[in-house]
Amino acid sequence: MPPKRRRSASPSKARKRARVPDEDVIVISDEEDDLEEILALIKQNEESEKLARQLNQSTHHSTQECDDDEALARRLAAEWDALDQTQENPEPGPSKSGSASEPRSHIHNELDASPDIKLNEFRPFFTAARPCSKCGKMVAAPRGFVVFSPTPIPGGITPSLGMLLHASCSSCDTNHCRGCFSPLQCSSSCKGAGGFKSQKCKVESCCAGVRAIAIFECLGGFDRLTLGEKVSSESRSSQLARQKYPKSRTVGPGGTGYGTGGQTGYSPGNSKNKAAAAAAAASRQNQLSDHWDELIVRAFQTLTQLLPSPYADDAQEYDLLPHSSIGDLISLSQIPELLAVLLRNDSVTDWTARSQVYYAMIALLRRMSDCELTVEVIINRRFCMEKAPGLEDWMWGDDTSTELVWARDKDGQLERAPPLYDYFKKVAKQCEAFLAGARTIMDSDEEHDDTETVQAISLCGDLLAAGNDMERAMSILGRESNTASTIQSSPSKVKGKTRDPAVELERNYSKSCEGLAFSHVEMDMRKYNYHDLLKQTEISTRAPKHRLHLLKELATMATSLPPGIFVRVDEVRNDAIKVMIAGPEGTPYAGGLFEFDCYMPLEYPTTPPLVYLRTTGGGTVRFNPNLYNTGKVCLSLLGTWPGRPEEQWSPFKSTFLQVLVSIQSMILIDAPYFNEPGHGQVNPNAPASVMYNLEIQRQTCRWGIVEWLEESNKREMWKDVIGAHFSIRKDRIRQQMQAWSESNSGIRSYFGGRSTQVVDLIERFDTQIRNWVE
Repeated sequence: MPPKRRRSASPSKARKRARVPDEDVIVISDEEDDLEEILALIKQNEESEKLARQLNQSTHHSTQECDDDEALARRLAAEWDALDQTQENPEPGPSKSGSASEPRSHIHNELDASPDIKLNEFRPFFTAARPCSKCGKMVAAPRGFVVFSPTPIPGGITPSLGMLLHASCSSCDTNHCRGCFSPLQCSSSCKGAGGFKSQKCKVESCCAGVRAIAIFECLGGFDRLTLGEKVSSESRSSQLARQKYPKSRTVGPGGTGYGTGGQTGYSPGNSKNKAAAAAAAASRQNQLSDHWDELIVRAFQTLTQLLPSPYADDAQEYDLLPHSSIGDLISLSQIPELLAVLLRNDSVTDWTARSQVYYAMIALLRRMSDCELTVEVIINRRFCMEKAPGLEDWMWGDDTSTELVWARDKDGQLERAPPLYDYFKKVAKQCEAFLAGARTIMDSDEEHDDTETVQAISLCGDLLAAGNDMERAMSILGRESNTASTIQSSPSKVKGKTRDPAVELERNYSKSCEGLAFSHVEMDMRKYNYHDLLKQTEISTRAPKHRLHLLKELATMATSLPPGIFVRVDEVRNDAIKVMIAGPEGTPYAGGLFEFDCYMPLEYPTTPPLVYLRTTGGGTVRFNPNLYNTGKVCLSLLGTWPGRPEEQWSPFKSTFLQVLVSIQSMILIDAPYFNEPGHGQVNPNAPASVMYNLEIQRQTCRWGIVEWLEESNKREMWKDVIGAHFSIRKDRIRQQMQAWSESNSGIRSYFGGRSTQVVDLIERFDTQIRNWVE
């Protein structure tokens, strides 16, 4: 019969018994009692009864498990007696945290306590000498360097790690489990099951304490590798930066063919040598990257095998009641930072190329979410390290070089990074976008021989499955992510300071944009400029390489769009895209919304996308020298405007996201008048530029703001974006319109559709915004 599932907890918590609250009795003494109060009492009573049943059941299970398993009780008592003994005779290294240890129960109630503070009390357990069980002589805790074996070892215990789990007496050769310090039958040179010659040794499964030590040594070994890799990487970067170019070069200010001196500096032999050297350097770099990825995979796999697995069919006592230190050990290691780097990666291409790393990461995150102690690492905000000595060096505390320094903000508070789970949610959003685009491919009748696409689909599916497992585990454990947005919404704790309303508004707007930035929709092709091209290509097939590139780009955009850019992709035709761009603050486009139709040709990305502006006042307004009233968008990146070679579209390097950001940052600018060739250097105060902006402001108010608030748009595709944009920024937009109107009388007049009267434009905005908010 498999063991019963229960939450991971410390042994002290497991001994607690819950008190069953007395049942509440509802007495209705007056027929005139308020009905709402009576219903509230009934609901309260039902909740109390439900809680009582849960507590009764929990107490019954806990008592039965302890009574039926005397061996478990004896083992737990032995472990904690051993821990008490080490604390009575401690030999810890110097503390680098700056404060004495506090009782564990108090520390756990302090959400802001850094992991080094929490781990201080466990230092003797990991580093102190203990008396031999046979001769009584003090046995020092072993110290060494874990080597992650290239071959899988049962239980994840490599020989180098197995040696560190034993504590051998140099006087009588008695070998002990380093966790509970009980004597072992193996020899003093035993390397555990990973040594292959001592297959009978099962020290790694002796107790929860030795399991925590195995995790500590694994993390310490990986920290050494990580910090060493950082130093090597910085050294390689410095060497490249110090490389000097020859004094004479063939490329001068005028481009190719313009020399800088009498010597040309060109030699076919030298060119070949340089090319060969560059190829060799690139090959070496790839080898180093592949080797580093291999080490990451081994470390992740080893750690995954060592962490508690309470839901396994053969779960052991260290799975159900793990050592209390394991969550803080992980938090103080380099593992969270590495996981953050992997999760911040927004390239599906890189995920696929490093699929083994990402599969190992998925397995590790799943295992961490199974245990209440380790799930904290995923859902809590992380402390930022300014100086990281590595977990092993910090724990032993040999000298001042092992000092740990936390990063602090300008107010002296410890800096906190977003939870890992926040990054994972963005990864999941990218996976959903990629799979939404790939679904039409997989549902079609054509055969799919594109291995890379299938691999990407499989990896994205596994990432989403991992996210579901993590959410399910957190739900069972009654936990939720401690997100940065939750913290930011709380009142400021800084004395004498209040939040800037403008900053708070922009923060809320950015958060809203993030949720609405990207989605697949059912598009009305009657309102799409390139519907004829869609009909012409509906039976055509995009090359697999081009198709995968487009899917990856769209997946990346799902989490990479800057605030104010919104993208909608047709759920059937991924080449049909609509975009909405909000006018940037400080420009004559501020507060307005501008809609674009975009089409990805079959040849994309070897050719640029097609882009058409829909917001033209019915073909009457030219909003910019680069935005025609016919809908044409002139941009070098699109090939619709001449420019320097580096500004032109580059196949498989240029992206659709670059096009959108260019429109937002290079066309919708504060002085658009000077986008016209021949208008000279930018001078915002030039009379021609000022007059040009006055006209753009008036048209923005009419077509970029008021028209979007028409009742008919409540039934259109952009209704959520329109509602969020204007409801959050309504006060700022109104103030902007009011300020513009003081120098631009044309803003105050608006010809209201069928009406023959001239309507005050700002008054119309106020009326419409009330209707939208309601």
